[in-house]
Amino acid sequence: MPLGPVLVDGVPVEDATVPVADIAVQRGYGYFETIRSYRGVPFRLDQHLARLAVSAQRLGMPPPPLGDIAGWVLDRAGEGDCAVRVIVTGGVDADHPGGGSLTLVFAERLPTLPEAMRLLPVVAPWHPDGAWSGTTGAKTLSYAPNMEAKLAATVAGFDDAILIGRSGSVLEGPGASIAWIKGDRLAYPELELGVLDSITLSAVCQLAPPLGLRPTPGRYPLERMLEADEIMSLSTLRQVLPVVTVGDRLFDRGELTGRLLGAFEDLVVHERRVAGAV
Repeated sequence: MPLGPVLVDGVPVEDATVPVADIAVQRGYGYFETIRSYRGVPFRLDQHLARLAVSAQRLGMPPPPLGDIAGWVLDRAGEGDCAVRVIVTGGVDADHPGGGSLTLVFAERLPTLPEAMRLLPVVAPWHPDGAWSGTTGAKTLSYAPNMEAKLAATVAGFDDAILIGRSGSVLEGPGASIAWIKGDRLAYPELELGVLDSITLSAVCQLAPPLGLRPTPGRYPLERMLEADEIMSLSTLRQVLPVVTVGDRLFDRGELTGRLLGAFEDLVVHERRVAGAV
């Protein structure tokens, strides 16, 4: 449930609705972002706004009003430690996406997360896996295949899935990125595979060199990832969570994963101070 009102094109609404004629409802057409607020300060809001603009462009929709959306996000971030969601619907004209679209901005409580993740590898034939299309890399509302993969994992007793491409490459989670440590390398799937350009992973890559780790994107089969010393799941809401199980393989939580999380938390505090927050 939202914390406080939903802003619909900037107007507070207690019981917000989306018209049934909107192609977001009829066809899952639209895009979104989720931004974490730390005591009222959104983390790397500019990067989330830039990704919104990319999603709009790849879906053939008009550029979003980023200045307005920034203000709306700051308003809803005032709820404190929370997740702020931005949803832009496709509108009511299927031939001209964006016509009559709505921008919804609202805050939600942070989810309860496990201390460590257990992941089930799931083959994802719907994923680009290096075969790009016009919408590759967009954060679209069409999440049914990803949600089904996560459901399959939870039914099997895991916390989430790790998607494996048709080529056998490790890709990402249904709603999170994946990275692992082997020796002095912080390895993760390259963007050319069509995985999300993760803001959290980008921050972690900045923090890795002082810890003696070299960020190393690439195309890695599952077998290579299973040789890792440590594995981590990363997202806006998860931050950096250790992975202790992949299928039937067990892993330690890992000292370096813990140090990366600590460095990330320090970065959040630093950026809050730069923003003028207490």
